[in-house]
Amino acid sequence: MSTRQLYFISGSPPCWSAMLALAVKGLSYEPKRLDNAKREQKAPEFLAINPRGHVPVLIEDDTTVCETFAVLAFLDAAHDTPNGAPPLFGETPEQTARIWQSISESESSLRDQIGDISRPLFRGKGAEFADQITSNAEKVLAELSLLEARLESDPFLAGDALSAADLIAYPLLMQLGRAADREEAKAFDLAYPLPDHFTRISQWTDRIAALPGYDTAYPPHWK
Repeated sequence: MSTRQLYFISGSPPCWSAMLALAVKGLSYEPKRLDNAKREQKAPEFLAINPRGHVPVLIEDDTTVCETFAVLAFLDAAHDTPNGAPPLFGETPEQTARIWQSISESESSLRDQIGDISRPLFRGKGAEFADQITSNAEKVLAELSLLEARLESDPFLAGDALSAADLIAYPLLMQLGRAADREEAKAFDLAYPLPDHFTRISQWTDRIAALPGYDTAYPPHWK
């Protein structure tokens, strides 16, 4: 039996993506939580594992995998998805292309934009960064409108089946939702709660939350 450890920071979207992939694959692991407030990811002990000081990091037996996409790709290549579900990166060239297209869209149109909204709000600096938040909120709402239209015909972002595209995008939208719950966020149009603005995206998030093992992936400090 393989031994498996995952180094992560609670609430980090990239880490959450890796934890969701482990849950979808039905794989047990030893969680190694690092404290971002103490900068434990920059401590010498962790830098000996990943000199860049980034998480997530997966260690499976003698293999160490750094960076989110690499972790998902490794898990997908090394382990079948239970119950005959398709691989996270698709079974055909067309499926693989569609999945990577969706991932690329999340990376280019959601990750940094949501980060520029959530970081000031998490730090209680919404008023100080109001222009930044407003500008990025417009971009994010435009992207959410595109995702809403895509989910009109498919239950998941890249088609009929859950894929890596969903596991990458979902934590980003949850990060946005958590920021939108802050009192300061009421001054901005962040389109939350989701059911009031994007019905299909809300239904999609419900499908992700219903995945087996979802609770094990949920950020510990959010519970």
